[in-house]
Amino acid sequence: MMKQRRTKAKVEAVGGDELDNLGLRLQNLRRLQNTTQSSLAKQLRIGQTALSHMERRDDILLSSLNAYVEALGGQLHVAVTFPDAEAVSLVGDSHWHPRDEPSAAEEPTDDNQLFLPNVLGPAQFPPSTRDVIFSIRPVHAQKILDGSKTVELRRRFTGGVRPGTLALIYSTSPTSALTGSARIQAVQRLAVPDIWRRHRSGACLHKKEFENYFSGLDSGYAIVLAAAKPLPRPVGLPELRERFGFEPPQSYQYMRPHMRALVM
Repeated sequence: MMKQRRTKAKVEAVGGDELDNLGLRLQNLRRLQNTTQSSLAKQLRIGQTALSHMERRDDILLSSLNAYVEALGGQLHVAVTFPDAEAVSLVGDSHWHPRDEPSAAEEPTDDNQLFLPNVLGPAQFPPSTRDVIFSIRPVHAQKILDGSKTVELRRRFTGGVRPGTLALIYSTSPTSALTGSARIQAVQRLAVPDIWRRHRSGACLHKKEFENYFSGLDSGYAIVLAAAKPLPRPVGLPELRERFGFEPPQSYQYMRPHMRALVM
């Protein structure tokens, strides 16, 4: 079994470009996400000096790299390749788990999806679709499906999701099943007070719940949902594992294309 704490990610030299330094790549991607060093350090629960040191290194523990990318709202993809064999993804292909996300960087490609090309080797896997699966507590999932809750809140999210994106709703324990779907109408990154001012009705949260959820953050995400509807039948976790190799995320994950059949 691989011990992640001993695993380091190194940049392969491909020329004289200063961004061949892994830390400088991360620094550049943080800036592309409009995230300050002090804000990111707070999310990672480390000192700003420690983060500054990380952003100057060319080798970083894989666990630290994964946490950094997730704190920016991205997903890390690490793969192993063998001659005449399909690449196997080790990190980031199935689910996203930020340390402090209660249930509820990188170089951009042309479509603004976040991943790390040419940082950890030649085989990298951006998600196949932009469609997402949200993990949501059953009481809130039901409110989405009955139309009373139209805004889902997240401490972190990705900039790669556009209006019209399909969102499957996974109701967490004790339901433990995919129960419905919705369309993402808008993704808004706002100051926390603005989220409450604009979306308190649609979010269906009491002020204290809202404040606790966004505690320690200056900004967050409001995901506006539309066209919510239940699935023809709930699809439980055992079936999801057997048919799709699915494991529920703590916050969200990208949907594998063949899971779209569940809403047809």
